[in-house]
Amino acid sequence: MAKLDAVQAHVLAELAKEQGEQLRFMANLDLRLVFGYLTAQFILVGWMTGQEDIALHIVAAILLVNALLFSVIVLLLIRHGRRRHQASQTSRNIDSALKLYDPGFYFEGRIKNPDRQRETNPLLLYWHPIYIFICSVAFFGVSLLIGFTYLF
Repeated sequence: MAKLDAVQAHVLAELAKEQGEQLRFMANLDLRLVFGYLTAQFILVGWMTGQEDIALHIVAAILLVNALLFSVIVLLLIRHGRRRHQASQTSRNIDSALKLYDPGFYFEGRIKNPDRQRETNPLLLYWHPIYIFICSVAFFGVSLLIGFTYLF
């Protein structure tokens, strides 16, 4: 690989900053989505426990809206997971271009970026599968609770 000139190194550094900001923004957004969904589930259960009798069509509508909300959250988390994987892969490519993984390039006998994960499987890198699992447990738990309480 040819040596980078100052302009190329500057472009890579700016791109690395941009990818880092994107990853931080998406991590914050994902947390807000998950906690917002869990809050909505708690509010729904709290409201429904205070109701004496709810008509069957209202219960069905609540379950339908809950299923749609769950679907949207899962789709957003999957999409964000893919985008985070792309941004992370871009950051790894930048690190490689800057020779951050080459032993001895920056420090004698050591690499500059030893703690950086080089894993390429997004399921092992990100919290999205755990977030989806948590939202799934909440969805199915609330749906079963509503179903057994008001439908049977």
